[in-house]
Amino acid sequence: MNPAQARPASLPRPLSALMTALLLAGTAVSTWWVTRTPPHEEAAAGGFSLDEAGHAIDPLVLPAWAETLIGASALVIALAMAALLVRAMVVERLDRRWSAVILSLTPIAAMAGLWWMIGTAPVIGANIGFGLASMVFGPASLILLAVAIALSIPILRSR
Repeated sequence: MNPAQARPASLPRPLSALMTALLLAGTAVSTWWVTRTPPHEEAAAGGFSLDEAGHAIDPLVLPAWAETLIGASALVIALAMAALLVRAMVVERLDRRWSAVILSLTPIAAMAGLWWMIGTAPVIGANIGFGLASMVFGPASLILLAVAIALSIPILRSR
């Protein structure tokens, strides 16, 4: 076989797994950041003060600049990892069949970010949105996880 026609070496498993983990973590955090409304604005829109508000999950107390830095960094990381994973598949350094697995896992990360945003939102009384999100996102995540596992088994067996 001509060395010029040889397939490029595949990415080491830990590197592609790390890139996927960073994609998923960046997706979760950036989804939270992009979809959230600052608490004082949300309370004002609801007609109550932040002192009266309750939370399903107590939010982390961060200054606005830190939230922006964390959210924007997570977005950049998610986009960079997505681009690197696509490039690795295009140049055949990563088996293209993994794209279906990664695409099955990415909505789980996005749902986690939305769930966190809903859970940390200031509300008066019961947080119905948090309960609804938990009822929908839990089963949907399990289905997507089962799909990802089912898609990965033949890939791992073929190695």
